[in-house]
Formats: sequence, structure tokens, C-alpha cells
Amino acid sequence: MDEKTAAAMTEFTARLEEVFAGDLLAVVLYGSAAGDAYRAGVSDINVLVILQTSSAAKIFTLGRAAKSLLRKHRISPLIMTREEFAGAADVFPLEYCDILDAHTLVYGNREILDIAVSRENLRYQLEEKLRGAVGDIRAMLLAAGGNEKLLEKLLLGWSGIGGVLFRGLLRLKGKSARGMDAETVIAAAAKEYGVPPEGFSVLNSLRHSKKLKAPAASAFADMLLEPLKGLARAVDAMDGPA
Repeated sequence: MDEKTAAAMTEFTARLEEVFAGDLLAVVLYGSAAGDAYRAGVSDINVLVILQTSSAAKIFTLGRAAKSLLRKHRISPLIMTREEFAGAADVFPLEYCDILDAHTLVYGNREILDIAVSRENLRYQLEEKLRGAVGDIRAMLLAAGGNEKLLEKLLLGWSGIGGVLFRGLLRLKGKSARGMDAETVIAAAAKEYGVPPEGFSVLNSLRHSKKLKAPAASAFADMLLEPLKGLARAVDAMDGPA
């Protein structure tokens, strides 16, 4: 955590304590701000806030008390009660793995994060994400109506897959992505599953450049579609425990 992020988290935690008092159990920094991929002014600061109990009124109060702070530092809070956090690992295993693998405990007791994530639930969610991405690309190809520029715009605005998915794919194979940048994670996951990484690498670079230079949008869609189908088949075939 850099100095500016640390200062922002100190101030945000103070606001949380003011609003939630004894109900505040943990504040956890996760995502790029807890790793090496954070870009000040570009990346969001993702924060998990765990409460004993919550109320709409207090969350509304937090929105008023921390409004300028949230906007200034691009803080994106995920607010859950302890019961909700413990009970949702089966439906969000991919996100939980990403949080638990790379995070900074800013406030609270680390035991709250002692959550087991089922490998089988992770496999199911990965397959759902991959098959959903295949469906998304096919829908965009159809919606573009043969217009390459429109297809490019649709692809540029699409956020169907990201680093969390590739880190999850590595975890499913028993590999760790800790310390890897996005390109390295993509390359490692593609190698593990025997699919070409080029389309995913282009997609990763688009998140920064916002412009598709080459190839044509329809060809780029194909560079994504075939590897995604291959990944979905591979994950589907991984029945049973590791």
C-alpha cells in the first residue's frame, strides 16, 4: 500500500468507525491496491467492509459522510455482514479466492477472514464465467450487424473477463498467481490449459489504450472466442476433487 492509499484508508476507516461504531468488525483492502497493479487515479481502491449488523440508514449516513473521500480516491466499498460474508463463499468462490490470496487487513480481527473455499464451487463458477463470455461475444457479433466499427465499440466496452478469472484458472490447477502482473498471469493460465494467449493479451492492453489497432474487430473476436471455448471445455472436464 502506497502512502496516499494508506492515508485514504486511514481516513475512510475513521468514517466507518464513526458511523458503525461497535458493528464494524473488519476493513480489508483487496484488488490492485493490495498488489502491484495499482495505478493512482486510474485503478479503484477496493475495500471489503465487514459488519456485525447493518442498516440501510447507517449505510446511507456513510454515503453522506464519506462522499468526497470516496470520489477523490476512487474508493469502492463492498459492505457485508459477518454472516453474509461467511455464507456467500459457495456462490462467489472466484471473488473470495482473489480477496483471500491478496489483501491487506486494515482494521479488525484476521480470524474473520478464515473462510474455506470449495474447489468444486470454484470450478462451477469458472465454467459459468467462461461460457457466459462465449455467449457475450456471439451476441456482440450478432448485434454489430456486420459493422466492424460498432463491433469494436462493443468489444471495447465489454468487461466479461479479467485478471480475476485467469488467477482463478491458475488456482484451479493448484498454481499461485501471487506476485505476477496481468500479462504473466494470462500467459501462465493459457499455458496450463493449452490455449493461445494472444487474444487475452490484446484485451488486457485495451483496458489501458482503449483503442483496437489490429486486427479487425471480427478477427479479434475470433481470437477470444476459440480460446474461451477451449478453456470452458477444459474446466468442464475437471470433475471431482484435485
